[in-house]
Amino acid sequence: MTARFTDMGAGAGDAATRIGAAVLAEVQAEGGDDRTVALSFSSEAPVLRDYSFGPGWEVLGHRPQEVDLSRIAAGAVPLLKDHRRDLDSKVGTVARAWIEGARGKAIVTFAATPEGEAMLARVRAAEVQSVSVGYAAHAFEVVGDLEGVPVVRVTGWELLEVSLVATPADPSVGIGRSFTPALKGSSMTTPNPAAPVNPAPFASATAAMEATRAERHRVREIEATARQMNMPGDMLAAAIEDGTTLADFQRQALDFIGSDTATATRQRMFAPAIRRGGEREYSLTRAIAAELSGNWSDAGFEREVAQETTRAVGKSASGFYVPPAVFGRAVITTATAPALIGTDHMASAFIDALRPEVAVMGLGATTLPGLVENVSIPRMVSGTAAEWIGEDAAASESSPVFDSVPLTLKQLSARSQLSRRQLKQSLPGLDVLLRNDLRRSIGIELDRAAISGAGSATVLRGILNTVGIGSVAIGANGGVPHFPFLTRLMAEVEAENVAGTSYGWLTNHFVKGTLLSTQTADGAQQMILQRIGTDWTIAGYKAAFSNLVPSDGEKGTGEDLSTLIFGNWSDLLIGQWGGIDIVVDDVTEAAKGNVRIIAHSEWDIAVRHAQSFAVITDAVTVAG
Repeated sequence: MTARFTDMGAGAGDAATRIGAAVLAEVQAEGGDDRTVALSFSSEAPVLRDYSFGPGWEVLGHRPQEVDLSRIAAGAVPLLKDHRRDLDSKVGTVARAWIEGARGKAIVTFAATPEGEAMLARVRAAEVQSVSVGYAAHAFEVVGDLEGVPVVRVTGWELLEVSLVATPADPSVGIGRSFTPALKGSSMTTPNPAAPVNPAPFASATAAMEATRAERHRVREIEATARQMNMPGDMLAAAIEDGTTLADFQRQALDFIGSDTATATRQRMFAPAIRRGGEREYSLTRAIAAELSGNWSDAGFEREVAQETTRAVGKSASGFYVPPAVFGRAVITTATAPALIGTDHMASAFIDALRPEVAVMGLGATTLPGLVENVSIPRMVSGTAAEWIGEDAAASESSPVFDSVPLTLKQLSARSQLSRRQLKQSLPGLDVLLRNDLRRSIGIELDRAAISGAGSATVLRGILNTVGIGSVAIGANGGVPHFPFLTRLMAEVEAENVAGTSYGWLTNHFVKGTLLSTQTADGAQQMILQRIGTDWTIAGYKAAFSNLVPSDGEKGTGEDLSTLIFGNWSDLLIGQWGGIDIVVDDVTEAAKGNVRIIAHSEWDIAVRHAQSFAVITDAVTVAG
């Protein structure tokens, strides 16, 4: 469906400003002035508009006599951002303009202002590549017919401004104008149905418009994919410039999201330095005390980190942000930490609470930190097919099929508690213990969700509740997980052509005990579970254990049945949005002198391919 621009209702005699099609900027340095560049700003693409007689294809004429560039001599043609006319949006001036090859070209000088400097840097970095023209139309002529719609050529127009825009660039002229000409008071030749029409130019125009639509869609989808994946600007610019197809770029995105470069890039975006040479280390308790009192004079570094993280996240915190890198592992509560007040203590010897181990990350799950919006990760469902053919036979056409895996932020919160006295008197060890406690609490709940999350508007969906994963049943009432059942479980995944280097096992400690005492075959000396170096392995693949894996299953007469999961763990995606939002609550337990610390974080989990995982859910164990 073609977009149509409606009359804006300008009064009689107005020559309302209209916006031309976005054009690839073709930016080049000009002379020795590092603030001056050459660019293109207009061309002759047909654009569908509404006129008094109905819809018409408008073509912006580029013959010398059709264009008025007189305002430039008076320095009255500004370089703007997105056609906005406030002073902060003026980033420079058009120094010279001319018509060449049916395109408008110009030399522009960027202003020596913060806005001008920032925009010049974005242009040089190829982040901003599209330009559009603001103009006043004074004369029109109907020159023919295209697909039953009159073609209207603007035979007299005046250049008013040039704008740098976010609209994707186009190989011919861009993506369309967004304002309608006010025809009242303008000179225009009325349509003459009997006038002879040369069809050749309009056939060419039709082809150009189809190319424009296709290119607009390609660039829009590529930009959306790059934005969601936080892909580097140079990869995006290269894909647009090289004409990379959407399918090829989606393949690049699939390779990128699991790469070390992608993880490092996101971590840099949301990991301000928490220790710098010559300065004290970041202190969470110091930041909490400052938030509590409202006085950050003794926590300047912590405030700087919070502000930097806020800028990266792009929204305000309920309390203050800390980067995820601040957190570690441990536990602390008001009831269990009084000895830390003004006393000598040994943080390294702290006795932690007994809690399940965090295992999923260690198996190779793909983490996507620093997300800023909901994400739709492209997934190739099926690829192209090759076939043997005879002489003079045509190969069957096949195309890769894509869909997407969505990640939608869901809130996960952890809470700890300190007393005011601890905040004022405790030694640095308390800071470490508090950070570790919050971090480990969040990590354990993420593990629980990744394994068996039910999946809802507020709860993540885990592997065991993902539709389409493989499974192997041991018996009507369950049974001992002998080696043949485990090899069948491996085959469930490997037979699906799952490619990866992160194959591994996850189960609970009841199964661990059983496999340590179960032979690979009757009479064999080797047990199923082996210790190789520091790793546990099953059939050569790494094995991890967590009591978050269910051990309470029921089947037939079997009870307390355990679960084993085998899969390619890099296909488990864990997305994290922004920093950790710390809220300090000194009201709820004010009478006791306690302060609640709440850490809000945002996550989601998805399985890239359901076929990457398979489970046994009816294993009888030694302790079962």
